[in-house]
Amino acid sequence: MRFVANKLERAGAKRALLPMTPLIDVVFLLLIYFMVTSSMTPSESRLSSALQTESKSGRAADLQPQVVLVDVVDGAVVFIMGERVMRTKRELTQLLVQLPKESGVFVKVEGRAPVRATAAALQACKDAGFSRVTYVPAR
Repeated sequence: MRFVANKLERAGAKRALLPMTPLIDVVFLLLIYFMVTSSMTPSESRLSSALQTESKSGRAADLQPQVVLVDVVDGAVVFIMGERVMRTKRELTQLLVQLPKESGVFVKVEGRAPVRATAAALQACKDAGFSRVTYVPAR
């Protein structure tokens, strides 16, 4: 960067002037960068929940979540719902068809389960007619 000497410097005072045009350019580039990279969507804490109760008189104990657990037992993929253990996607779909669809279903996956088993469980829920399917990953 080239500093411009003014009359005071020539007279013996050490004062330099900075050119303002590059500084303004940098400020505008930073402004444009932050405007383009910022997210305009609301944060998750401000989003409404998908699970809502129909009446105010319901208790928390009335809500029984429908959970499909995807796990590996003895080297084979199994789908567990409550006490029932299913080994195929077809068995899982047949069970899910009988359940109420309003409250949705949770698909919880254990860490050892392969991705194809998770995809099969999610597809079985969709095939059974569930519109609210929530994926719960392993921690």
